[in-house]
Amino acid sequence: AGVKLPCSLSDLPTPALIVDEDVVIRNCEAMISKAKAAGVKLRPHMKTHKTIEIGKMQVREEAAGIMASTLPEVKLFAESGFKDITYGVPVAAAKLKPLCEIARASGAQINVMVDNPQQVEWAAELFATQSKGEGGSKSIVLGAFMKIDSGYHRAGVDIFKDRPAAIDLARALHNSSALTFLGVYSHSGHSYNARTREAVVKINDDECEAAAAFAKELEAAGIPCPTISVGSTPTCGAAAAFPGVTGSTLATTSSSTGSSLEQGRARTATLLCRVIGHYNDHFLCDAGSLAMSKDSAPQDGGFGTVQGRPDLLLAAVSQESGKIVATGTGSADGNLKVGAKRARPPEADLPLGSLVRILPNHSCLTAACHPLYYILRGDKIVDVWRPCRGF
Repeated sequence: AGVKLPCSLSDLPTPALIVDEDVVIRNCEAMISKAKAAGVKLRPHMKTHKTIEIGKMQVREEAAGIMASTLPEVKLFAESGFKDITYGVPVAAAKLKPLCEIARASGAQINVMVDNPQQVEWAAELFATQSKGEGGSKSIVLGAFMKIDSGYHRAGVDIFKDRPAAIDLARALHNSSALTFLGVYSHSGHSYNARTREAVVKINDDECEAAAAFAKELEAAGIPCPTISVGSTPTCGAAAAFPGVTGSTLATTSSSTGSSLEQGRARTATLLCRVIGHYNDHFLCDAGSLAMSKDSAPQDGGFGTVQGRPDLLLAAVSQESGKIVATGTGSADGNLKVGAKRARPPEADLPLGSLVRILPNHSCLTAACHPLYYILRGDKIVDVWRPCRGF
């Protein structure tokens, strides 16, 4: 990492991703407790941090398993002893064999997402090929969630417009010899665009109702649906209950939307950077799009706020630098408005060389920009964690 540990924040090169270990632990324990109180099984996602260290904090005996988004993630967590891993995007034909190989080598239960009948056919073809293979290797049966679209409109079978097709796909999964039908899975990603907590809770309740009603219809058609899984970071954070649901998926251990809805919750990750310029209408810092990503927040149009200063916004980024402006609209809840008047911050606030920590709008994409995470315990950097990379 190029630094001697333990060290101070001022000893680090910038930009650097800082992960507050105490906050990670508190956030993980809070979500585990919430799931237990709500009577659902938690299936936490590894895609933001991609580290064994945080994965172990997220998972307790109450967990239903974990989610992963890439083959390297699936392989890493399977080799590290995680026993139930779901590959969290609709599965491509080319991914089935590697997933079976990971399952065979590790003994882990590997699950896939299915939202098209062709995926069932691909699995059957691979299963038949494995059955004819030499050496007596047993064919691997993968678990399968049927991915349903309950409002996000990114992926999944539309259970409102294509109900008969959705039931037919569930029946094909139920009858498959190559896949074990585990239930339905929905992701309420549209909750990230909500402007109020009440709107997020409404999205959660609608998602739960739609998924539970569809599962009930499957049961009536003679298709057992053991698991009803829903969720997103905003809904898991805002809602207290998940009616009719057996499993909830949390996208990350941190509050990653960057919106006013999340200001009351501690953020796991911050981006440490230095002020490198003073200009007429902004300050410049050494964190640009390659350190932050270019995913802006719908609530304020920016890329993150300065920790402890909700009136200071990272308003624009180029490749290696970013503009910090004063919005003049900072408040206790950090509710910055799109189009609010922006100006140069007072020079005394951020002298040249000052260290600032930006609360990223989207922790998932910001974390993906960094090969190292610097681990903060109290006021000292005590460790460096290395996330897995690749697709």
